[in-house]
Amino acid sequence: MSLNNHAIGKRIMLMRKKNNLSQMRLAELIDKSHTSVSYIETGKMGMSLETFVKIANTLYASADILLAEQLTGSIMAASQEITILLADCNDFERFVIIDTLKSIKVTLREYKPIMGDTNR
Repeated sequence: MSLNNHAIGKRIMLMRKKNNLSQMRLAELIDKSHTSVSYIETGKMGMSLETFVKIANTLYASADILLAEQLTGSIMAASQEITILLADCNDFERFVIIDTLKSIKVTLREYKPIMGDTNR
């Protein structure tokens, strides 16, 4: 299995923006060049485990959040991602998002037998 550097980089970029950090500031905090951070975020370049951990710690992001597309069956990652998405929402926005998720779940389960999906 190879890592999807593009997906990991996109998550890093989203978390960086969530933390109101520029690429330049993140680069300073993890002791890398601005170009390296740009390449990591666009998936043009992978990173060492040490760099990954520095980025995760700097962004206050768990590894499973940054690796969500790489992990199969990670309920914890999905829960954390939803929590992050809801964090800056007002009560009305949270209600609509949660109600929408519930509706999507019902619809998926209704169509599952029809579409032949054998996953849980």
